[in-house]
Amino acid sequence: MKRFHALEWEDLSWFPSSWRDFGTDYLSFVARKFDIYKVILPVLEKGLKASKNEKWIDCASGGGSAILTLIEPLKEKFPNLKVKLSDFYPNIKTFQRIKEESQHEIDFEINSIDATNIPELHQGKFRTMFASFHHFRPKQALAILQNAVDTNSPIAIFEPVGRNFFSFFSMLFVILNVLIFTPFIRPFRLSVLPFIYIIPLIPLYILWDGLASIFRNYSVKEMEDLVSNLSNKEKFVWEIGVKKNKGIPTYFLLGIPKKI
Repeated sequence: MKRFHALEWEDLSWFPSSWRDFGTDYLSFVARKFDIYKVILPVLEKGLKASKNEKWIDCASGGGSAILTLIEPLKEKFPNLKVKLSDFYPNIKTFQRIKEESQHEIDFEINSIDATNIPELHQGKFRTMFASFHHFRPKQALAILQNAVDTNSPIAIFEPVGRNFFSFFSMLFVILNVLIFTPFIRPFRLSVLPFIYIIPLIPLYILWDGLASIFRNYSVKEMEDLVSNLSNKEKFVWEIGVKKNKGIPTYFLLGIPKKI
């Protein structure tokens, strides 16, 4: 199945921010509840070892809280590790909660950060993207990788969906999951409840965006093609593949500078 850049509502600038923030909070809740990123810890360790320091900036963070399940085991090997969340539409309320919950080991950028052009302040740091690379069209995706190469910054990208049976099957439960999980998602957003339980527009938008994400996701071959079109790609070591946790696939791309 060929990649198709389908519409995702949360990408639209006029989309209600409270709905977008709830959607990213929901995705983070699911990622934490099912611990889907545990399997990629070795990839993160490689990226952190390759960075100039133990500083890590997460780009297009969304709800961001999936990192809470990763930072504790990583701190055992990287005791001075500091993580900073960032996004083009920063979810400040959630970011603040994560900062407090992590005892300030996870911080955040309050200003909008474009993943295709990371500010000089964060160049050289280890970069990650969780379940967000598919939001970018090929030209933008190439710019994200090129910026990492140009600034000699290690980069790791993770996508927990793909154009496969499991991902499509999981979408069957989205609406029910939203209805069940909403009371447990923090921060609690009273303003979204009418659009979940009375007029269920939010569950429908999350379902739509979930399906769109599947069609948008880059396959291993498509990520390899992106890397092949980079300038100075030979300055990095590239690893692209799939990690599975209880049968759940997570697609990943890791780029590490040969010289720091």
